[in-house]
Amino acid sequence: MQPPVAEMCGSTRGPATSHARDVERAPGRLIGSGRHADVYELGADRVLRRYRTAQQAGPEAALMEHVRAHGFPAPEVFAADGGDLVMQRVDGPSLLHVMSQAPHRLGRLAALLAELHHRLHEIPAPPGTARPVGSGDAVLHLDLHPANVVVTPDGPVVLDWGWAGAGPADADAAHTWLQMATSEVPGGAFVRAMGAVGRRLLVRQFLSHFDRPRLVAHLDAVAAYRLAVRDLTEGERARIPRFVRS
Repeated sequence: MQPPVAEMCGSTRGPATSHARDVERAPGRLIGSGRHADVYELGADRVLRRYRTAQQAGPEAALMEHVRAHGFPAPEVFAADGGDLVMQRVDGPSLLHVMSQAPHRLGRLAALLAELHHRLHEIPAPPGTARPVGSGDAVLHLDLHPANVVVTPDGPVVLDWGWAGAGPADADAAHTWLQMATSEVPGGAFVRAMGAVGRRLLVRQFLSHFDRPRLVAHLDAVAAYRLAVRDLTEGERARIPRFVRS
């Protein structure tokens, strides 16, 4: 899910409180809403992400803490219970917003996105992590696109770990390529914010940091994965097979 300016998590933290105390009171202001979950304020330093589906937040929270322990920039988790995830609030514009406001920096910003992929894929996945797109032991985010990266004064922070798993590193980058080329998430923002020319340039710049034939080898698998398990629009479902064939 992507709030309009991804204003979901910050570096300051107040006194720790229990999850029960956080959620027993009514959630605060709604600050983000996506296809599967809503995000509410919980004071100045944390947020509540509440799934509207049957998805459980526990595995997501555990993987976020795992990558944080390896030095990767993910929000700190305070508690997870059922479909509720209480985590650190991160304030700042999304990488997508920065790209749309500073197109002259597109090459550098695409390099940042690629660097986040490479850093993440150096982290070994915990035993038992699901492998939805093939065998492999790297941590995969499987939603690591510009709208899920918040640019803070202390550096980028990656949000939305609900789809994360394990597998071959190149499949994660291939999935991001497929998303950026075909996605309408959030609400067509890639097209509106970047324009068709800007989107093609972003994809080209991103791919320049990978071995493209190795990513191509995973496109069939990641396309099948998106079509099988993701909540897609009719337009996205039509574009994905055309993109893979091309």
